[in-house]
Amino acid sequence: VKLASLRLAPAQAASWGHPETTGLPTIDHYLSAQGMEADGAQANYVERLVALPHLGCRLEPDEVQVAPVDLGRWGLPADQPLLLCPGTPFKYAPEHDALYVEIARQLGDCRLCFFICGIPELSERLRQRLARAFARQGLEFERHVSFLPWLPKAEFYGLMRRAAVMLDTLGFSGFNTALQASECGLPIVTCEGRYLRARLARGILDRLGLRELIAAGAEDYVALAVRLVRDAGYREQLRRRIESGRHVLYRDAAPIHALEDFLQRAASA
Repeated sequence: VKLASLRLAPAQAASWGHPETTGLPTIDHYLSAQGMEADGAQANYVERLVALPHLGCRLEPDEVQVAPVDLGRWGLPADQPLLLCPGTPFKYAPEHDALYVEIARQLGDCRLCFFICGIPELSERLRQRLARAFARQGLEFERHVSFLPWLPKAEFYGLMRRAAVMLDTLGFSGFNTALQASECGLPIVTCEGRYLRARLARGILDRLGLRELIAAGAEDYVALAVRLVRDAGYREQLRRRIESGRHVLYRDAAPIHALEDFLQRAASA
């Protein structure tokens, strides 16, 4: 914040490492993506919004050697559908805890898999909070929820290949995790919000032509998750669509050319 508050150059810009406005008069431009901004998004920024085409960045496919996973090592039954919840703990707002309880209640036999982040105390706070939410509804927490260690990428990809669905975090979406799920053909359920931070996975799904996986609200989010677990045929159809269409996510030159144009204009001004 101290550095960004200084006027070090005639034109200064931020982008979405922190996916929201800086709120600072010293930052002139905010580089975002057309595929991840809502209509009228300029109202969310004190900077001048520069929405680059599509996902706003050029991505390379992640060539990962997928490692086989032993579910029993983490106490996961081999025949139980897995719903991956890979967000870091600060992305899970308390007002959304009930959604995970409702998904488990409707499905009955399922396992919600969260992950222990680099600050274990934060993951433990989330675990305790979710356990209380399950207890309030009379559901057995240990039967439905597991907290797994943070995995090497090859093992995480192996787990995604075994999972039924990835549940994106509501209110503060995941971009890297949604991209990794797409690389594994894993369907993602997300919920479209007003701000950039709630629209990251939405941008990926929209680019893939999978708007049907973008929930309009909490009830729709639960219904989508439940359907994806129960309907194996629909899930397999989505996997094929992701695998055949994910090439559009990569090596996109349009954001680079638009960035070049922006930099030339900003420098000349």
